[in-house]
Amino acid sequence: MHKRVHLAVVAVCLALATAAGAQPSSTTEIAAIRGEIAALVQRLERLEQATGVTAAAAEPAPTASPPPAPQVLAATGEPAVRFSGDMRYRHESINEAGVDERSRHRIRARFGVAADVGDDVRVGLTLATGGDDPVSANQTLDGGFDRDSIGVDRAFFSWQATEQLSFIGGKMANPFFRPGNHHLIYDGDLNPEGLALRFAGGNWFANYAGLWVEERAAADDSLLLGGQFGYRRSLDNGMRVTAGAGYYDYLQTQGQTPFYDGSPNGNRVDAAGNYLNDFNEAQLFAELSLKPGDRAVTVFADYVTNTEADEANGGFAVGASLGEVSRPGTWRLGYAYQDLEADAVIATFTDSDWAGGGTDGKGHVVEFNYGLRDRLVFGFRYFLNERGAFAGDEHDYNRLQADINFAY
Repeated sequence: MHKRVHLAVVAVCLALATAAGAQPSSTTEIAAIRGEIAALVQRLERLEQATGVTAAAAEPAPTASPPPAPQVLAATGEPAVRFSGDMRYRHESINEAGVDERSRHRIRARFGVAADVGDDVRVGLTLATGGDDPVSANQTLDGGFDRDSIGVDRAFFSWQATEQLSFIGGKMANPFFRPGNHHLIYDGDLNPEGLALRFAGGNWFANYAGLWVEERAAADDSLLLGGQFGYRRSLDNGMRVTAGAGYYDYLQTQGQTPFYDGSPNGNRVDAAGNYLNDFNEAQLFAELSLKPGDRAVTVFADYVTNTEADEANGGFAVGASLGEVSRPGTWRLGYAYQDLEADAVIATFTDSDWAGGGTDGKGHVVEFNYGLRDRLVFGFRYFLNERGAFAGDEHDYNRLQADINFAY
């Protein structure tokens, strides 16, 4: 029916076009054309009455504009959400005097996600193997193929308040600078908890943190108030110098049970097994980086003393490295010597590998890393240490680690 209506309208239009284009020769012809148009109009009116459709309604309604496609914002920097992670497979052999030689295989796997909440705020979460040990994410392969545990390694926010000033809160990466990336005071896997403030302007930098070590319902909490300040300068010849000082004040520590698992790990304790001393750790550090040829060179020194202990209260580390792993076929060779007395630092938080972990140890470490391919690095470390001198049980402690590291 709609088709018939449209045909009638077309016929009328054609008749009008013919009348307009024709050159009538007489009044009789014009009258005949007008009669034909009138007949067509009457026919169209009858069709409309029969179908209930008007010519105007028969015309297709104008289609609405399609909804706009979702706007795709142009990338202006890093993506809003980022994923990262790594996995390490390790063979380890331990040869300690008076103890059976031990060999084991271990894994460490970490997975992290970070999201930008606006232009200046970021939140992040990292999961890792290794249970609840604060200074190690290693998981030993044993236990009859049981399921290994995964815990929260980091859960933090960061706010870039200005170009020079940033705030961090939660369970975070260590906010303090470690010269040579060495572990004299804090293990590299330690992720403290609390609030931190970091400043970097010109050649100066400063780091400050208020960290919650142990919360107690019926007694005062153990806190760590720590700060660093330093000077960093790059010279025209490619040399970079960093030097500074730090101070770490542990509150409500003396007379308390050693942190984490109750083991002193080399710190002196009283008859009840509690910390014998308080810990106020003063630090001096320096690092020199240069690139005389194709190989980068880094030399560092780190010194710490516990001002609250009357003996066995000092420690230092010196070391150097040659090269860096930046692409397949590149390598890095490193060496360090460390001497850390019993009460120089909180033993729970220092390097978990050196001399078996903790304090009251000294000796050497040599390491080598080689880039096999993109995001795949082979490395080994050999510790040649002595431990237990202050405790009256000095003995050798040697440790070999061979690693394959994957990153993504």
